[in-house]
Amino acid sequence: MKKWKITLGILAALTLSTGYGSVSAQENSQIQFNYKDTGISSKQVIAENTTFVPLKSLTDAMGYTLSWDQQSKKAKLVRPEREVAIIVGSKNSKVNGSIIGLSKQPRMIKGSVYVPLVSAVNVLGGKIGVDKEGNIQIADKPRFVTATAQGRTYWVSQLNGDLYYRDSVAGQPVRICQLPLTGSAYNHGFEIKSFDNGTDMLQLIDNHYAMFTDFSNSYQVLVKAGTILKQMDYHFVTAAYPHASQVQSTQLFMTDGKNVQYISKDGRLGKLLELEKLTGTSGDFTVEYAVADVTLVRSLNTTQLFAINSSTDEVTNLSERLISTEDRKDWDKVTDSRDPYVLSKMLVLKNRDGNVLTFNYTPLIDGYAKKVTYTLVTK
Repeated sequence: MKKWKITLGILAALTLSTGYGSVSAQENSQIQFNYKDTGISSKQVIAENTTFVPLKSLTDAMGYTLSWDQQSKKAKLVRPEREVAIIVGSKNSKVNGSIIGLSKQPRMIKGSVYVPLVSAVNVLGGKIGVDKEGNIQIADKPRFVTATAQGRTYWVSQLNGDLYYRDSVAGQPVRICQLPLTGSAYNHGFEIKSFDNGTDMLQLIDNHYAMFTDFSNSYQVLVKAGTILKQMDYHFVTAAYPHASQVQSTQLFMTDGKNVQYISKDGRLGKLLELEKLTGTSGDFTVEYAVADVTLVRSLNTTQLFAINSSTDEVTNLSERLISTEDRKDWDKVTDSRDPYVLSKMLVLKNRDGNVLTFNYTPLIDGYAKKVTYTLVTK
């Protein structure tokens, strides 16, 4: 069975709780969220034969935003299609306006709000049970990840890719698009780059390693005031190998593997690079270096490295320009460009000093690294 199917089958694999006593309180129980460690285990407290956990840790794992009213001791929790209110000292919680009881009263412990684990998970819309190893498993079907910047909040459901947006703490999440997520057992990293004009560049990333292979899935969305300006997604698989050091990129961009879309410093769409057209090479590419005046892209089918000069629009095949004719005889014989042995010897940027870019590559036969330079011409 594929690993991603295991995650989708969490509910079937657990002995799920149907009441508050189905999951017993144990001092050293491991608490996991969709089979991932959340760090909650080390924070649990056993009292009155009940496992209590920090409300903030639990709601963060389940994709809720939390606002706290100190005077009323009430926590307001929000995520798409569900709003929950929990009050310290009261068993009564509210879910979308309806009262649902907790097994025990939430309480303050060392300055933090703690809630009874089993009934709180139920109130928050999840399921809880014990797996065959005795770990407590929280199963949450939407698997929301969330991020906030400048008062704007976004949620992505890792179940179906729905993207939600809220413009303020007082607002409600509104669905604005759907990301074409591929099946994955991995939680995606969610990042936001915000601009002063209210534009946000969102990036949902799943990078993982399995069976000597690196997998990368990236979904990017440029949003302004809840309106989608640009949406791209990128997927590639390559043999795992020690990645050579890279000079840091400073140009913001989006890519789908065949195009690179620049994003300006004020969040507007900039130049679009159509990579197959510019390089004359078909297939997918990966961006290895991107700054205002040049972008380096590598063909995943051939390992050739191209420099795209922003000021002159000139495209240079650096592999042809910088690798000597003698050494290229061996490179031209390569039939599998994703062989780890070949990948580890590719032409790679090592340093930049002004307009001089320094690269290393290693001939396939003798194995001794060579240093070469390329001078970027500007208008």
